[in-house]
Amino acid sequence: MLRFFTLSLFITFLSSASFSQDLRNRLGRTYVNADSVDIIFELEKKNLHSANDSGIYYFFVAERHNRAFENQLAHELFLKSASLLDPEETNDLISLCYIRLNRLEANSGNWDQALLYSQKGLENATVGLDSNYIGYALLDISVVYHDMEDYAKGVEYGKKAHELLTRFSQANPTFVAFSLNAIGINFDDWDMPDSALFYHYKIFDNIDKLDSSRISFTFNNIGNTLLKQEKYKEAQSWIQTAVQLNMKDGDDYSLAANYTNLGTIAYKLRDFSKANMLMDSAFKYVERSQSTEKMRDYLEEQYRFHKAKGDLSAAMDYLEQYSSLKDSIFKEERIKTLGELEAKYQVQTKERELAESRAEVVEHELLAKNRNNQILLLVVFLLIIMGVAFFIYYRQKTKNRHLEQEAKLQQIYAEQETQKQLHEQRNRISSDLHDNIGAQLTFIVSSLDNLKFFELSKEKMAGKIDQISAFTVETVNELRDTIWAMNKDNISLDDLQTRLAGLISKAKVACPHVNFELEIQDELEKDLLLNSMEGVNYFRVAQEALNNAIKHAQADQIKIVFSRNKGHIRVCISDNGKGIDQAGIGNGLGNMRNRAERIGRELKIDSVLGQGTQVCIF
Repeated sequence: MLRFFTLSLFITFLSSASFSQDLRNRLGRTYVNADSVDIIFELEKKNLHSANDSGIYYFFVAERHNRAFENQLAHELFLKSASLLDPEETNDLISLCYIRLNRLEANSGNWDQALLYSQKGLENATVGLDSNYIGYALLDISVVYHDMEDYAKGVEYGKKAHELLTRFSQANPTFVAFSLNAIGINFDDWDMPDSALFYHYKIFDNIDKLDSSRISFTFNNIGNTLLKQEKYKEAQSWIQTAVQLNMKDGDDYSLAANYTNLGTIAYKLRDFSKANMLMDSAFKYVERSQSTEKMRDYLEEQYRFHKAKGDLSAAMDYLEQYSSLKDSIFKEERIKTLGELEAKYQVQTKERELAESRAEVVEHELLAKNRNNQILLLVVFLLIIMGVAFFIYYRQKTKNRHLEQEAKLQQIYAEQETQKQLHEQRNRISSDLHDNIGAQLTFIVSSLDNLKFFELSKEKMAGKIDQISAFTVETVNELRDTIWAMNKDNISLDDLQTRLAGLISKAKVACPHVNFELEIQDELEKDLLLNSMEGVNYFRVAQEALNNAIKHAQADQIKIVFSRNKGHIRVCISDNGKGIDQAGIGNGLGNMRNRAERIGRELKIDSVLGQGTQVCIF
């Protein structure tokens, strides 16, 4: 009963997990089907069977509001989703909730809350043993410290993230790039441009594994560092590449940084008109992104821009706005909160390391207690393995002996079968010699004997002798072909082709006005084998059809084609002669049909009067 209950729970768990994954896949369509988002959410709201399903649902609803910059609603729904999601099934979505919450707070300049959510994400990923999202939480902390202008800590956490991800064999390449970016931007604003460029350029080591649109920030950040080194033209090229990538994705946050940097380059080059237009564009994207960080950077550059062109009144106005915003970010109590969060993180890290150390000690003690039992079990296991191995060896040896005996018997049987086939083949050839060559020689002898009983004129006598001579030549040729076949156990297609080519070459000498053609189609292998009886009869049929076309058809085009037909060779002899009357088929065509039947093949004759004839054996 207990086993049945456990199995039922396991099946229920699998079904639930499978349904949740399907729900997640279906809700994922909201990213690409903008016109159907409301319909998808309405339909899927009816399919929520657990708290985890609701957590998945609210995550995608929150994503929709996040894309629409409805930050407060997105914030509430990400928190709700994280509270409902099951860490056993959808731990990665919980991590994503905290990543989104970090971004929302960071964009609003709430660095203490942003850091709090990064640490919650770190705790969640650590419990779930998810190295990718542990690394992501660490690099998010690095970025928060960068935005708070604590670059030393920013570099420290960025390097922790990068070290962890590079040790992990299944690390997400994009996350590795993000960690390098976090280190680079901290070094950049820490006034260490060479170190910044080193880490930014390092991102391109894995460019073949990355989507360029996901690392568009790298192009801007390299440009930003080069700008500070007063390499304006080079910086401008990198930043314009970033603009092109971010325009495709509609990334307002990144475009705000891009245009602020381009405006800075323009006023540094004393092109104030262009700088003014670029700063206007930057302000548009700053407002759209709703990012406090980007507004801070924009106001600082506006102050410097107006100061550079001598508009001190406007410069002071922007400086006041910049100072006010910066003061709101760096309030004393916020810095204190950040310190407390940092201390809490360090304590948690130490406690986790201590717990892991204690677990290792307990584990070693257990290993020491169980070592003797394990050795005993290992000895017993080895004895069992040796026994099983001996049994398998003995059984395999006996099986191999039986197989060897069976192979010898099969070899003897195959040899006997081969001898039987050769004997039958020779009998067929002997019969062919007796029936055909014997009969033809008897006819020649009889014809010669009959000549002495007739008183014929010289011309008629010469005609009779010519007929007997031609018949004798034909008999000799047939005898040669039969001997050719008897001398071979098998006749290859290449042999048959060569024999017919010789026949055609003789025919060309006798009939120079006729165009002969011999074609072997590509699907036939040249080493395809026929037995000698098949080979000689294929040749005889082709020879007879060729002779008929030359003597009777009055053709000027004769073609022999070899092709494949259901595992057999198909030979067709076609001409463009006058055709034949099927009702009046003579001995020659009858002989061809007999030869085909003798080797179990069919003979087909297609002819239309005045349009030629085709004879096929297959």
